[in-house]
Amino acid sequence: MPGLRFGVLGALEVLADGQRLTVPAGRRRAVLACLLVRRGEVVHPDALVEAAWGDCVPSDPRAALHTVVSRLRSLLGGEAIVSSPRGYRLSVGLNAVDADVFADLLAQARTASPPRASVLLDQALHLWHGPAFDEFADAAFARPEAVRLEGLRREAQERLAAALIDTREFGAGIPVLDDLLTAEPYRESALELLMLALYRSGRQAEALERYREHRERLVEDLGLDPAPALVELEARILGHVVASAVDRDEPPTWLDTSAPLIGREDDLAALLTAVEANRVTVITGPGGVGKTRLAAQALPQLHASVGAAVVVPLATRNPGDVAHALAEALGLRATGPALEHIVGHLGTTPYLLLFDNCEHLLDEVTDIVARVALRCRGTKVLCTSRRRLGIHSEAVLPLSPLPVPTKQDNDPWQVEVSPAVRLFTDRVRRLRPGFSVNAYTGPDVAELCRRLDGLPLALELAASRTAASSPSEVLARSPADRPLSDDADLDEMIGWSVRLLAPEQQTMLAVLSTFSGEFTSQAVRAVVAPVLGGIEDTDAVLAELVESSLVVRDDAHSSARYRLLAVIRQYANTLLVESGAAEPAQRSHAEWVADLTERIGVETSGVDGESVRRRLDEMILEIVSAVRWALARRDLRLAARITEAVGRHLHWIPPQQLSDLVVDVATEATFEASPALAGAVGAGAVVVAERGDLVRARRLAGAALRMAGEADRPATACLALALVGIYSGKHESAARWYDRMATEPSLRGEASASLGLLACYADDLDAAREHVSVALAAGPSGPEPFHAFARYAAGEVEARRDPVHAIELLRGAAAQADRVGAHQVSKVARVALLALLIRGGEHRDAITLARGLLTDLSRWGAWAQLWTTVRILAELAALDRPADAVLLLGAARTAPAAPPLVGADIARYAELDDRLIDSLGTGVVHRIQSLTPSLSDREIVRRAQRLLDELDP
Repeated sequence: MPGLRFGVLGALEVLADGQRLTVPAGRRRAVLACLLVRRGEVVHPDALVEAAWGDCVPSDPRAALHTVVSRLRSLLGGEAIVSSPRGYRLSVGLNAVDADVFADLLAQARTASPPRASVLLDQALHLWHGPAFDEFADAAFARPEAVRLEGLRREAQERLAAALIDTREFGAGIPVLDDLLTAEPYRESALELLMLALYRSGRQAEALERYREHRERLVEDLGLDPAPALVELEARILGHVVASAVDRDEPPTWLDTSAPLIGREDDLAALLTAVEANRVTVITGPGGVGKTRLAAQALPQLHASVGAAVVVPLATRNPGDVAHALAEALGLRATGPALEHIVGHLGTTPYLLLFDNCEHLLDEVTDIVARVALRCRGTKVLCTSRRRLGIHSEAVLPLSPLPVPTKQDNDPWQVEVSPAVRLFTDRVRRLRPGFSVNAYTGPDVAELCRRLDGLPLALELAASRTAASSPSEVLARSPADRPLSDDADLDEMIGWSVRLLAPEQQTMLAVLSTFSGEFTSQAVRAVVAPVLGGIEDTDAVLAELVESSLVVRDDAHSSARYRLLAVIRQYANTLLVESGAAEPAQRSHAEWVADLTERIGVETSGVDGESVRRRLDEMILEIVSAVRWALARRDLRLAARITEAVGRHLHWIPPQQLSDLVVDVATEATFEASPALAGAVGAGAVVVAERGDLVRARRLAGAALRMAGEADRPATACLALALVGIYSGKHESAARWYDRMATEPSLRGEASASLGLLACYADDLDAAREHVSVALAAGPSGPEPFHAFARYAAGEVEARRDPVHAIELLRGAAAQADRVGAHQVSKVARVALLALLIRGGEHRDAITLARGLLTDLSRWGAWAQLWTTVRILAELAALDRPADAVLLLGAARTAPAAPPLVGADIARYAELDDRLIDSLGTGVVHRIQSLTPSLSDREIVRRAQRLLDELDP
C-alpha cells in the first residue's frame, strides 16, 4: 500500500498517506508489532501465534492467525503483508519505519562535524514519543529490539550533548545530560560530559558536587570507584596537572635536526603556541619552504609538553594509505577497519599526531583528522601541507620564505645578518669552512638569495654548488632573473641543480625515485645496475648526489641509509617517466624486492630472528610498492613470488595494507590455475582464515591445493585449512592438515607444536607431550618464531602437570617471541602465563605482566585475547574487589569478540559467579552487570588498568 508509514518509537502507530490508521488493541496489534520487530524477515507462524496469544493458544492456531492477518490486510492493504510457505513478511518501503529513519540519522551524526551532528541528532530524537514499542516493550518477542533501540536513543542523547558542548552551547547540552542521567544514573560517559559543560559554563562548584554525589552513590550502591576518566577530569577542574596516559621517554627519531634552524625563531614560537592551544594545527606554504624542518625542530618540545608524538610521513604514500600509515606509526595491528581501531585507541591513549606532506592526500587526511578531532578529545594533530585542510577546528600557520637582503643593503654586515644569507652561509661553511660573506662575495650572495626568493631548499641546493665553485659562478648559472614564486619555479631550481650533474648521476637520481622509503647502498646497486648498465662505481655516484644535497644521508643506523626529500623525489620521478626508463626501473625494483623477500625467507633457519623481523619491517613500504606495481602490470608471477615469501613468515604479522595485497594477489591468481601461483594463493588463504572468513579461506586453500597437485601441496594452504578447522571447532580436521604440514621438514616443528596443543585440548596428555617434544627438538635449528611457538605449546601442556615448570616455559616463549616480533606467539603465551601466575598466587608478577599485556593487546586489536585477559583479571579482583570482578566478568560475558569458555574454565567461572553473588548479593550483582552495555570496550580496559595500579601502586 503506497504511503504506508509505521511508528514504533513510542506507542505503535500506522499512517497511510499521512492519515493515522487505528489498529485495534489486542491480537492484530500484537501481530503487527511482531512483524515490525522483524521487519524485512519472514516470520514463522508459530512466532506470530505466541506474540498474539501467549500461553492461551487456540485449538487451531494457524487458522486463527490467518484470520488476524486477513483483518490486518484489510486495514493496511492487501500487499502490506506477504505470505510464503515459511510464514509472513511485512513489506515496508525505504525509511517507512521511524526506527530505521532514526538509526540512519544517528549513523550520519557519528561522522559529522559538531554543528551538523547537532542538527541530525535533534531531528533523530524528535522522532521519539515514548518507550520503543511501548505496550509491547516487555513482551518476549519485542524486548531485545526495544532494548537495542533504547540503547541507541541514549547514545543519540549523549552525542547531541557532546556536539552542543563542542559548539559551545553549554546551556543547551546540560538539560539533555540531566535527562539522560535521570534515566541512567550510573552512565559515567554522560556524567563526564555534564561536568565538562558545567565547568565551561562557569559552574565549577556544581561540576565538582555532581562528581562527589556520583562517587558516593557508586561506592555505596555497587562498591565501585568512578571511571578513570572522571577522576582525571575532577583533577583538571581542580587545577591539577594530570599525567599523560602515554610514556614520553624520548620523541620519535625522524629527521636530522643537528644543523641549526636559522631564521625561524618566531615561527617556532608561534608553532609551539598554536599546537598547545588548538586540536589541529596546519603548517602551510610552498614546497621547499621548510615546513617539515620546522615541525621536526618543534617535535621534542611538543612531545614533552603536549603529548607523546607519533610521526606519519606521507610523501611516498598512495591514495587509500593514510589510515594504514597512521596505524603502523601507532604500532597498531588491526584486522578490521583500520580507522575504527585507530579512533578507539586514541580515545583512551591520546597522542600528538604529526602528518607530514599531506597535500597529495588532502581529502583523505582531512577526513581522518576531522574524525580524530571529533572523537578523540585528548589527541592533538599537527600537519604540514601546501594547502590547509579546511576543517572548522584547524589553526593555520602560513610559512613564508626567509627574508632576503634588499637591493639597498650594500654593507657586508647588513647582508650577512639577513636570515636567508645566514642559512646559505651556514650550509656552505659545512662543506667549505673558510667561506665568508665580505665585500667581494656579499653582492653576489645577496643577489643569489633574492633570486632564490629566500626559499630554504633552493638555498641549500645553491650552497652545495657554491662550496665547489663561487657565488658568482653559481649566480651566472642559476635560473632566470626572477624570484621563485611558485612550485613550478621550484621545479626549475631543482632542474637547474640536476642539469649540473653528470649523465649517470641524473639517471641514478631518477631511478632512486622507485624507492618508497629509505634505502641502502646495497639496494642502490641492486636496483640501479640493471638500468644503468655499464656504471662501475654506484657508491661514488651516490656520494656525488649526497654532496649535491639531492639525496639525504642518515647515519643514525648501523649502516648508512639514504632518502629523497619529497619535492626531490617528485621531480626525479617525473624525470624517470620522461626518460622512458620508468618501466625497466620499476621492474628492477620489484625484482629486487622479490629476490630479497625470498632470500630472507630462506635465511631464517638458524638466523637471529630479531634481525629477520627488523629486515621485514624495514621492507614494508618497498614490498607494498612492488606488489602494487606487479598487479597493475598483470605480472601475477612476480607479485606471487613476493606475497608467497611474505606468507612463509608464519608468526610475523604484516600491516593490514600488506595483508590486503596478499589476499588480492591470491584472488587474482585463482583465475590462472598455475602451479607456480599456488603458494601465493595459500598465503592469502591464511590471512583470510586469521580474519575469521572461514568460507573464503576454505575456498582459497582448496584452489591452492588443486593448482599445486597432490605431490606438491603448499604448506600455507594446509595451514589455512588447519586454522579453519580450529576456528570452526573441528579439531580432528585441523589435526589432519597439521599432519600434512609436518611432512615438510622445515615446518615439522611448527606443525608438531600445533598438534600438541590440539591433543592437550582433548585431554590426551601423552600424545600432547610426544608432539611437543618433537617441536622442541626441531626448534633450535629452525626459525626463532617457530622455536618460541614450540616453547609456548610445551608450557600449555606442562601446565596440566607442573605449573611451576610451565611458568618457566611460558616466560621463555614470551620473551623470545617479543624479541623476534612474533606477536601471535607473544600474546597467547603471556595470556597463558598470566592465568598461571594468578592461580598460583604470584600476584605481583601477574600485575606487572598484565599491565604490559593490556597495552599491547589493545594496540594490536587482539580483542579475543583482551577479553580472556579481562576474565582472568576478574579472578584476581575477586579476592579483594568483588564489585570490580563482577563488572569485568559481565563485560567479558557480553562482548561479541570474547571467546566462549571451554573445558575446565566453564566450571571455574561458574564457581566464581556463585562466590561473587554470596559476597555482594544478587541485587547488587545484577545492577553492576546492567552497567556494562553503557561502557565501551576501551572503558573496560581502562578500568582493568586502573585496578592493576590500585592493587600494586
